[in-house]
Amino acid sequence: MQNDERPVVIGGGAAGLAACLALEKAGYSPLLVEASDRLGGRLRTDRLPDGTPVDRGFQVLQAGYPELRRWVDFETLGSTAFVPGARVFLRGKWRVLADPRRALNWLPATLMSGIGSWSDRFKVLRLVFKLQGCPTEDIQNGHFAAPVDSKLKGRSLGLGPWAHKSTSSFLAEWGFSEAFVADFLKPFFSGIFLEGALDTPAAQFQYTFRMLADGQVVRPKGGMEALVHHLASQLTRTEVKLGCRAEVLKEGGMLVKGERVSLLKGAIVAAPGVHDGYPLGQWNACINVVCQTTAQRFGKPVIGLIPEAKKVTNFHFMEDLEGSQGMGRINVTALLQPQETFEEAMVVIRKELLAAGVACGDVEWSAVIRQALPRVQSVGHPQIGSDLGEGIFGAGDALLAPSLDGAMRSGRLAAEALISWLNNQEQQQP
Repeated sequence: MQNDERPVVIGGGAAGLAACLALEKAGYSPLLVEASDRLGGRLRTDRLPDGTPVDRGFQVLQAGYPELRRWVDFETLGSTAFVPGARVFLRGKWRVLADPRRALNWLPATLMSGIGSWSDRFKVLRLVFKLQGCPTEDIQNGHFAAPVDSKLKGRSLGLGPWAHKSTSSFLAEWGFSEAFVADFLKPFFSGIFLEGALDTPAAQFQYTFRMLADGQVVRPKGGMEALVHHLASQLTRTEVKLGCRAEVLKEGGMLVKGERVSLLKGAIVAAPGVHDGYPLGQWNACINVVCQTTAQRFGKPVIGLIPEAKKVTNFHFMEDLEGSQGMGRINVTALLQPQETFEEAMVVIRKELLAAGVACGDVEWSAVIRQALPRVQSVGHPQIGSDLGEGIFGAGDALLAPSLDGAMRSGRLAAEALISWLNNQEQQQP
């Protein structure tokens, strides 16, 4: 048996990378074990034959995410910002709906779009102001718009009602019209949550809405995998072992390539399937596809929404984002049912795009992602504890909130819990 005097992090996705960064910041030199031949987990970028980057699953970054701000230098990363809004195909024509605070030149088109009533627009602004006045921790834990003792505001309050209730129920309670939900809110957030019923906990909607109001939506110029390289480049004391599948043993320690390793400094499990106590859960699936098209592009980096579509959640013209390198290409994200095949999905995708006047030609690239985003019943964290075993802490967006921010925050919180455990262990030694 080997004894490892370092904290061990299992899983090199966003949660595992954030855990290693937090451990290094505290002075530790962790061992990062990743089963695949690359870091990043679901953050993955492929290349078309001409070198154009295309992303699997996660397609954009919300620059307002606190965890991204904690670890990412956006100027060094380099990125292209999307217009804060969308082009919406409604009642036979393309309409514009954009945030007037940050897209002032789109204000006339937004006011004339016919999307939502004046009452809906007032409620959007009211929601933005209310969310911006609420601590993000309270929002993520489900306490938005709930009566809270002022002395306790911002502290750990456990989970509030919106951590469990659905997004659709919140939209109805906030008073948005059915037309505004159907024409904009549902198609827009279906693309973020990768589910069409808006069953995602309302706290996640509220948190995401706040992040959209706070910061830009961007895409790294090298694709989402550029974020992985950016995070990994900051690791100076972490040893990374790729192609090493690990398994945490019930009797203690872990198994790496058939050899047992004693976890003297604890472990963070940031990958499903390596520990019996880590919930596998259910997943929302999606398909990403790049097709040739002769349709006229929007002229700005902005997503397109088709409210009547049941499968296509959003798309963008790649020329708007990539310049001439993306000319004549469209990048589409669509929902995928559990037993649905790629061929079956493409039939519907082509039909829904064509109904909006966007002909989808030859497929240049595609990715079927069965585990795109965890489907959770609640979000938030009353506490992060060693519930996987003595000195073993779980991390990942499935344990906290289904988002990149949730993954990275869970990794940091798991690292902080592990550090606290190590400090207690040292204090107990004679």
